[in-house]
Amino acid sequence: MAQAAPETSSTISVSSQSVHYMDMLAERRETSDLRWALRNWESKGNYKFAIKMTRAEVFDKVMQSERVKHTIEKMVASGQDRESLEAEVSSILEQMGHTQELAVIRKFAFVLPKIMKKIYGRILINEEGIEKLRSTIVETPVILLPTHRSYADFLLVSYIAYHFNLPLPVIAAGMDFMNMAVVGEMLRGSGAFYIRRSFMDNPLYWAVFQEYVQNLVEHTGSPLEFFLEGTRSRSGKSLPPKLGLLGCVLECWLRGRLPDLAIVPVSISYDRTLEEKLYAYELLGVPKPPESTSGLLKATSILKESFGNICIHVGDPLSVRSFLGPQVERHIRASVPFHLVPLGKSEFNACEALGLHVLRKIQEGAVVSLWSLMCLQFIRVLWKGQWSLPLTKLVEDVKWLVSLLDKIGGKVAIEGIFEEALMKNLDVHNQIACLREDGDVYIQQIHQPGTQVLHSQNKKVNLTSATVEHAVIHLMLQHYINQSIHLLIRPALVAQALVSMVDHNPVCPVEGENSLVSNGVNPEMQERFMSELQARFVFLRTLFGCDFIFEKDREGKDFMEGLALLTWCGEVNVVQGAIHRVERNGKVMSTLLDLIRPFTVAYSCTARTMTSETLLDNGALVLAIQGNIENVVSKNGVYSALSLDTIRHAVRTLTKIGAVTKTCRSSGQVVLTPNDEILHNIREALNRIPLTPLQSKL
Repeated sequence: MAQAAPETSSTISVSSQSVHYMDMLAERRETSDLRWALRNWESKGNYKFAIKMTRAEVFDKVMQSERVKHTIEKMVASGQDRESLEAEVSSILEQMGHTQELAVIRKFAFVLPKIMKKIYGRILINEEGIEKLRSTIVETPVILLPTHRSYADFLLVSYIAYHFNLPLPVIAAGMDFMNMAVVGEMLRGSGAFYIRRSFMDNPLYWAVFQEYVQNLVEHTGSPLEFFLEGTRSRSGKSLPPKLGLLGCVLECWLRGRLPDLAIVPVSISYDRTLEEKLYAYELLGVPKPPESTSGLLKATSILKESFGNICIHVGDPLSVRSFLGPQVERHIRASVPFHLVPLGKSEFNACEALGLHVLRKIQEGAVVSLWSLMCLQFIRVLWKGQWSLPLTKLVEDVKWLVSLLDKIGGKVAIEGIFEEALMKNLDVHNQIACLREDGDVYIQQIHQPGTQVLHSQNKKVNLTSATVEHAVIHLMLQHYINQSIHLLIRPALVAQALVSMVDHNPVCPVEGENSLVSNGVNPEMQERFMSELQARFVFLRTLFGCDFIFEKDREGKDFMEGLALLTWCGEVNVVQGAIHRVERNGKVMSTLLDLIRPFTVAYSCTARTMTSETLLDNGALVLAIQGNIENVVSKNGVYSALSLDTIRHAVRTLTKIGAVTKTCRSSGQVVLTPNDEILHNIREALNRIPLTPLQSKL
């Protein structure tokens, strides 16, 4: 359905704040899209040291670079043919290189607003961030790092640049898009350059890639855009940063080729994700359909639906020199040719720290929709085996959650009167939940047996049809819950640490049914309890480190930040640095524990499976874990624990901390040998105090 025409500017209540945004679609609803696309366009705010280079000149500079020539010489010395290698370099560049033609960009500028006006109400952006970006581009090369939650992200930043007459970015894209008929070349013409998903074992490709990217950054003045998470987040959460492209870019500063770089985080928040249903099936193991032009044409059915608003926050530019300068010593390798010096361990760690910091800034800029908070209430209802709740109860609970987030500075978008804003969200998401005449909101059953292909020729879902029927709606709700989970993950881990200690610690005897007190306990024991509590928090923070973004060397600050919310709400009483009372069944504690419940279930089952399974490769292990989780959730109803993303993250973390050891037999078979003691400790840690060996291991 077409959206109503909004006003040009908008003020959205973000918790207790009021934030001004510009609606980029307002003008497009008033004037001709064709005239706007064909207007006399010129970028304003160009890098003052930019060198205009043609595509051929960029290619030649790459081919003549010391890095590429050195790589070719090494490969020739090993017996390979020089002419074949040089031809391969040319082929790589032709496949990789972008063109960025204004005529192609104008076509997108004409088509995209027409699509956006059909499916979105508003595309809101903070103009202050745009102007900061414009002034930064003049002085230093800029790296744009947007969130990646949908295919819609891909050209959104380019559309913003065209709208505000900013220099158009060049965009790192996967090879899947290049193979799309017609569309692949149009994307190339809009500034996309194509790279393989994996090429670290190909030294020639790696050398060409590094030189191509670094030449774009150092000389052309075009902002470089790529997705720090590497791929779309199906779960709705931030993914751990991928460091290959980031490290390549940061090398420009680390090797003294640039005095500074500016990284600009861009937070893109969708009221409704285009791929919401597709993601739920993918997380259960249903094969992803390949990118194709025919698939894109079939997707035009979405033009009849409403997807709410998009809110874009362009963050403050971050100086690479200011962040990395105190952590690395560039001068140590200054005398060695840059192409002969790969990133050292300290430099790699510094790059990782920067990646995590940028993701935190992206999270801080994100605006949470009311729908995310509504979904938490819906999924708690489903866990009880119910499919509806009264609208009055929903309004009451969501209002309370907004006030909770307000205490920690969370930004929740509320347009107009609260109740009206909530109803608008129900209208946008009527396929998931709808209000009926009896005044109750009913959750819809999404999966209909026989309407979705669950298997492909090479892959099938190892879950029963009954499980899939339940899990799809759970995972769709979880996708939206995860969009706000970063705001409460620290207090949630403190809550988990507290409830897992109170029944098993003599420092804190139980008094009454719901409260726990430690009055009369000597200060030394109170101090020990607080120390153990923080150690438990740090353990959980490490355990869930692949599922949630935590910056390095901030364990103490994160702990105090998490504890602060519980003390503000009165469910934990801290006197002179010691905990005197914990409301174990308080509203805040219960909400926080429910928020991470799918993850505790998944990680517990992962540890249990690893204890009992051996001689499995990673793929077989993941499926075995999912099968065990299926048995558990059929009883407790927490079907979103079946997410393959969460299971893979759990396997990755447990392998990292030594809970399972990988060895390869002479036959090539990978053997996963469990460490029963550590796995037992992990299972206990999600319910009881972890044993000392595990704490020391972490």
